[in-house]
Amino acid sequence: MLYLTGIKLTTGVYHLEEHNLSKNPSTVVPGEYAAHGSYHRREPDKMAVLSATYGASIFFRRWAAWMIDFILIVFGYGGLVYFTAKKVSEAETPNMGMVVMLFLIGSFCYYLLLEGLTGYTLGKFVLRIQVVNGEGRPPGMVKSLIRTLIHLVDTNPLLFLGLPAGLCVLVTPRKQRLGDMAASTYVVKVRDLGTVGRKKTGIFTGAIILMTIISVIFAVSLISSLITQMVKPEVFVSKDDQFAVTAPWNWSRDDTINEDAAISIKNEFTERYVIVLSEPKSDFDSSMTLQEYKGIIKDHLVSGITAPELGDPSDILVNGYPAIEFTLKGEVEGTPIMYNVTTIETPSHYHQVLAWTYASRYSRAQQELRKIRDSFREMNR
Repeated sequence: MLYLTGIKLTTGVYHLEEHNLSKNPSTVVPGEYAAHGSYHRREPDKMAVLSATYGASIFFRRWAAWMIDFILIVFGYGGLVYFTAKKVSEAETPNMGMVVMLFLIGSFCYYLLLEGLTGYTLGKFVLRIQVVNGEGRPPGMVKSLIRTLIHLVDTNPLLFLGLPAGLCVLVTPRKQRLGDMAASTYVVKVRDLGTVGRKKTGIFTGAIILMTIISVIFAVSLISSLITQMVKPEVFVSKDDQFAVTAPWNWSRDDTINEDAAISIKNEFTERYVIVLSEPKSDFDSSMTLQEYKGIIKDHLVSGITAPELGDPSDILVNGYPAIEFTLKGEVEGTPIMYNVTTIETPSHYHQVLAWTYASRYSRAQQELRKIRDSFREMNR
């Protein structure tokens, strides 16, 4: 825990055996043969033959893989776009049209590149199914482009809820959706490919695993952020019931942080802390100003840390009260800490709102810490 003393100034494998590939052409579905040799002798499309042997189980695998991809794209990649936009918005208002466009382009490239180069998406990799051409190899960029363009129609959750793709996979002989039929591709179980579709995919497989980890991290971050926003925040009232601050649901009171503080709260998981110290104006000379009060507080805090670095002070308003904010970086017992310090003047009191965390985490924490600070108010208002 990061403590701060504060100050109060007063107080199974299918191998495609030869007999399967030599059946009479009249018994094979049109399109299962490909031209070969100078005499244009037609040989069976191996993956079409294989796909025709599948039952409804391939539909459920494809559906589960689609769900995994959908969740990771929306919450994983969507989380990346969300947090990037949020970071940019700290300096200026983000162009939401551009944010949406980046999300759509990234989602499109996700399917185009991964399926074209490897035959996998994250979901397909987990469910052990692969997109292949007629020879059992990754389809390539042209076929993948066709599949992905039609993907926008037949598996779009916002358009028919992906129903066209599901119906096609269930009723077509080779278990293909519209995109597969247009691109002459198939989705087969990896175990049935033997070594055909597994060559030169080591790097891509590693990339898929890395993308999965990154997507999960951003998905968890986004879901946590959404939960934090949805759950009702908690109001923390001072010991004398005169003042209060509001913090997210995952913050809790801890009076051991500073026994003199009127309010002491923390987010133990993220190591963020906020305390409020309040002092009546009647305890000071009537000529005391907020600027002078800030100077005394600053000098005391600087004397308590090693290698202090002061930020420039700013005059602000906190819930309509005049206030002065400044940052202070320094080391406490060898650990770099960053403080956000705000002195506030109300009609009857001077207040210190001290928020801090590890210096390396401050850029991510400052928005939340300032939001808690800005919620400071008198209870009778």
